[in-house]
This record gives sequence, C-alpha cells and structure tokens, in this order.
Amino acid sequence: MELNNVDIKSRPININCLQWSEENHISVISPSGIDIFIPLYKSKYTRNAVVTCQDSSDRNPIKINDFNSTLIKDIPEVFKCLTWSPIGCSIIQSCLFIAITSRFHVAIYGPKDGPLQRDWIEVENMSPRLFQHYTEQTSENDADETLSDKLQSISVSWSPLCFPESFDPFSVIAVGSKAGTITLWSYKNGLDHILTMQPHVSWVITSSWSRWLDLGQDQYASSFVTASDDGSVYMWRVIISLIPVISSGIENIKIQASVTLHATLSQADNRPASIMKWYECNNTGEKLAIVKGLKIYIWASNGSPLINTDLDPPKMFKIPISRGIIAIIWNYDGSQLYIFNNEGNNLTINVSGTKIDVNESTTKYINDVLATKWQLQYEDNEDEDEYEEFDDESQNDDTLLSEVEPIYFGADGSGNSLFFAVLFALETTDALYITDKYEVSYVTFCPSEEQSNNELIPSLIMKLKDMLEDAYILERKSTNYLMWDLLEYCDLENESDKNDSLLHQMDKACWDCYHKYATSSSISGLTEFSLIGIIMKWKNVLYRNRSINALRLLMHIYSNTMVSINHTKIDSTYICIKYGKYLSKHLEAPLDVQSQRNPAFEDCLKKIENYFLKQVLSTIVDCIKCGIAINNGHDQLFVVYWCDWILLYFNDDNELLKLAKFLYEYLSTLQELSGSFKTEKAWISQLLSSKKSKIINKAPTRASCPACQSNVSFMRGPTGQCTKGHIWGNMAYE
Repeated sequence: MELNNVDIKSRPININCLQWSEENHISVISPSGIDIFIPLYKSKYTRNAVVTCQDSSDRNPIKINDFNSTLIKDIPEVFKCLTWSPIGCSIIQSCLFIAITSRFHVAIYGPKDGPLQRDWIEVENMSPRLFQHYTEQTSENDADETLSDKLQSISVSWSPLCFPESFDPFSVIAVGSKAGTITLWSYKNGLDHILTMQPHVSWVITSSWSRWLDLGQDQYASSFVTASDDGSVYMWRVIISLIPVISSGIENIKIQASVTLHATLSQADNRPASIMKWYECNNTGEKLAIVKGLKIYIWASNGSPLINTDLDPPKMFKIPISRGIIAIIWNYDGSQLYIFNNEGNNLTINVSGTKIDVNESTTKYINDVLATKWQLQYEDNEDEDEYEEFDDESQNDDTLLSEVEPIYFGADGSGNSLFFAVLFALETTDALYITDKYEVSYVTFCPSEEQSNNELIPSLIMKLKDMLEDAYILERKSTNYLMWDLLEYCDLENESDKNDSLLHQMDKACWDCYHKYATSSSISGLTEFSLIGIIMKWKNVLYRNRSINALRLLMHIYSNTMVSINHTKIDSTYICIKYGKYLSKHLEAPLDVQSQRNPAFEDCLKKIENYFLKQVLSTIVDCIKCGIAINNGHDQLFVVYWCDWILLYFNDDNELLKLAKFLYEYLSTLQELSGSFKTEKAWISQLLSSKKSKIINKAPTRASCPACQSNVSFMRGPTGQCTKGHIWGNMAYE
C-alpha cells in the first residue's frame, strides 16, 4: 500500500477538527492554523492553502476582561472552531468557512479569487455586528457578566442552502454564546440579522441544521438542533418567511423568522452532546445521530422530515470504554454509522434494523487499512531519522513498532462516504513517542468498502438516481464532491468495459435521466417583464434542470477518465484552475475504452451547448421584445459570439438560426457595433430555406478580446482564446 499521508505541523486540540466541504475541500484546524487540502484521484492530496490566525485586536471590538482572559492574554490567538458554508453562498461559487478564535473573534473566510486560489482572506468580519447587536439589546438591568457571556461566541453552524421559488438562494448562520443565546443571520454575499433566541441557560456548545422544507407561500422550515454544556439538547422548528419589499424602485426581500420548540431530545444531565450528524435522502426521510459521552442516540423518520413527525424514543448504542468519540459518519445509504474513537479504532454499526449491532467485517476492514497507514507512517519517520543528526539523549532509539499506537483527532467522509479522511498522530503505550515528529499529526485516506465488493453497485446507483431527481443538486454540491469518491471507487483498469461495472452503470443512470427529462425543457417567452422574473427563468432553465444536471455529471465523468480532451486543445491543469470542476489528476481508462467513450463525450458536449444557446438567447430575445436595450459593449460582444457560434456549429438547428437572425437584425441597429451583419443574415436565410445544412468553416473576425482588443476565436468547448492568449470561459459549463 502506498503512503499518501499529509503532515500537519501541530496537533489539534478541539473536536470536529477535520471537515469535508461540499466543494470537495478538506480542512484541518489546529494551533498552527487551518490547512486546506484538495483530494486527487488515486487517494492523494494537494495542499491548497494554510490560513494562519492573525491577531484580531485591531478589528475585534469584543474585549473580555474576566479571569480566564487574563490567564491567556499573553498566549497567541488561535482558531478554536470552524464550519464550512454550503457551496452557493459566494459570488465566486466557492465554499466559505466561519472560524472563531480563542479571543472570540468571529469571521468568514474565502478564497481571494476562485475555488482553487491558494490565498484565503477574511471576507466578512462578524465581530462588530455581534458586538453592536448585543450591546444595543442589553438593558440597564442586565449584569455586566451577562453581556460578557453573550459576546463570547463559542460555536457556529451554517445551514444548507434554501432555494426560494422566486428569490435568490440563501443560508442561515447560527452563532452560539456562553450565555446560552444564539443569533441567526441570513447570508448571501453579506450578513443580515434575523433573530436572537435563548435556547439554553448555559453555554451553547454545538448546533446543526437539516435541509430546508418548502411550506409554500414563500415559507421554508428547517430542524435546528442545539446542545448545551449542561447536557440539554433541543430540536427547534425554524420557519423563514420571505416578504417582497420595494425600496427606491428596487425589489428586494425581507426575511422574517419564527422559532418554536419541536422536541426535547435530552434533558440537562451534565453529559454534553459533542457531535451531531444528519443523513438525508429523498426516498427514506431523515436520520439524526447525536454523541453524548460514549453513547450514540439515533432518531429516524420514514419517508418524511423529522420536523413533520412526532419523534419516537431514539435508538441507543454505547461503545466500549474509551477516551471519547471523535467522529461519526453515515454510510452512503444511511444503514450504517462509522464511529471513530480517540484510541485509534473504528467501530461500524448497523442501524437500519430494530436493533443496533456491530458490523464485524466492515469494522475489521477499516481498522486493518488504517493500521497499515499509520505503521507505514512510523516506518517512514524512522527512515527519515536515519539521515538526520539528533541529540542521543533526546532520541528514543529503542522505540519499537509494537510499542507505538495511533490516536485519532478527527475524521469525515467524502460525498458518498466511500472514503474517509482521518487525522491521527503516533504515541507510545507507556510514554510519549518522543521524536521531532511528536508535534506533527497526519491526514490519511481510508476506503469504507473493498473495491471488489460488487454488491455495493446497485445501492450506489440507486443513490445517484436519487440525487439526479433533485433539480437543485448541482446548486447544493459541486460535481467534484458528488462524483470524486464514485470515480475513485471505480476499477477502470479491469472493469471499465463491462456492462455491470460501476462506471458503465453511472453512465447509464445519467443518460437515462437526461432522456427522461429532456423533453420537459421549456423556452417559452416571458408573459410579463420583471427583472426577478428574468433572473429566475434563467436559473430555472439553466441550473435547476435535471436533464442538464445529468449531462454536467457525464462531462465530469468523461473529463476525469480520459487522458486528453481533443476538442479543447487546452491543458487539463488550466481547466482545473479556471473552473474548479475538473481535476488535473485524471483516472486513466484503457485506450480502447477511451476511444469508445469519445463519441459519447462529443454528443454530451453538443447537447449542453445546444441547450445553453437556446435558453440564453431566447431569454435575451424576450428582454429585447420587452424593451430592454443591450447597452453594455461587452454584453453586445458576447451576443455576437453566441450568434457566430450558431453559424459555425449549429447551422442545422432552425430554432437556433431564427434566434440568431433576430439578434443579428437587432445588433445591426446599434451604433456601437460597426457593420450591418448582411453576410450573416444572408447565410441564415440560405440555411433556413435549404434542406441541407451548409458547412461554414470561416469564423467572423470582427469579435475582439475585451482585455486587448485582438481577435477571439471560440471553439467548441469550455473556452475561447484570442490571438494574444487571453482565455474566456463559456458559461454553459459553469
């Protein structure tokens, strides 16, 4: 087995220190900072960024002067907890994260330019907003200690995206304090306070959200679970109401929230809940697992959200005596729960039956793989030590492998829980593993199932089909997150040409979904002009369409299982950096299989382009017919590009030709653009009157690059390139 561990320059000190984002990024929070990794195929990582904790005294108005703060005033500020956002919260379509520091500074961080950017910066400082809110809400009767506790934020959770029918998606952030209060904030490229609640009388140490449920009439509900250090755990029903408001002629929305107690999951028993994990499926309802000490409690609903049911008493499972549970992970279909404890062990339990029992075979498999990983790490450390000089008194040369054991700090699962990322360190059984590696911890990969287990394939395909039924799936999660572990699990060398292989079945499921929903796409015109109406039509037809979602997943599968992509003529590393959806490390299928897949790839590509052009251009035509002028020069230029594209590659599609003709005629009336487009309109008239398409090999040369004004030639594929090398993206693939 190959050693593919990655080192962290310190040891984490908090639970939930490793998290896997919906963009397929892995974060590790430790005293040295926040390390962010991107998993590559064949179970390898690349370190994307390291975010260090900067002193916040100049931008954090929260100053705590209690006894504990006095003790740590000379200790450098460090990150204490972190949570990832859903993927659609940022204008650059990247996941963000919120972090809280040891001096109670709360801030949102994001990549400076794009998802794969190595520079992560503070994009939103929440501390002044929290300070202002609590100080304004404090009455004269409140003691100074009460305000101080409210200002000390110690936990944070970020809800899944909510997808209103008539408004932009948004999410909700919950920040918990030592005073038992929680502030709720809506987030969509900015913060707005919604509500402050008092769910507990003591510290709010963790909270968690379920997926939003559409109640109709612009109302949405979520199960919001909160836990305190006194052991109490409550499930709240949070209802968000969206109210349109018009200010200065601009239509916006006002978000109102109401919170009611749905269920008491645990009374105060001095056993705090440390971890909460949801499992959600369109077909099987919801499951919630909560860790309290060595016990795990599981609530489940059958086919409906927990918030719509009267909760039955939970199932309970107690692990053997341990130093503590550091992570729980649901498997791909919610029938099993993977438990990781601090001693370096995994325990897999079956939870779908009436009783919970241990799955001995899966438990043994995972522990054997992880044991191999940490043993290889120990041997690698010993090999490095042979080439370095150490003080003989400080170096323990007598440490044997049999005396070394791992300790686990954190773990989380990939998109379909087929792989884990596990954070571990090495110690001796009787004393610390004293070498220069002592302060180092390591992240490693571990599969949850053997790749030779073909019995999993029907269940995995069933889950993929369930995801494809969700029109919002690619707004909820990135293609990398959804498909990475499925492709990693494929055995391309031996099974890629077999009809019963996972790769073949994924292809078939996506194409079946495309054909099932392709006929339901609509490009009907606008009946009444409104800016929101245009935006929502755009989003619904381009990004909330099951058939196009299936094609986008197919593009991801094809792009990551072929050595080269002939039509783009662009290095795959560029595609990775530009789009954040394709990986520079590909899984290479055998050449004969690739040659068989190329026609399907080209077919998939053309269908996406065709659909994109029809939807975008029909929307632009609707706007023009409603009296909206295209005044921006860049907008005019890209409309010209799209019309030229139709002439070059889709001159056999009469519907597209009619749209291009209308737009050429409109563009010829604009003074900003030179030329009357007579040649193009004549070509279209000839093509519409002919039964056979005419091959047009020469692209118009009037299009210029917005960056340098040189000529741009758009090829079929995700990009176009000017004569000076500037590259422009095609929105159809975003």
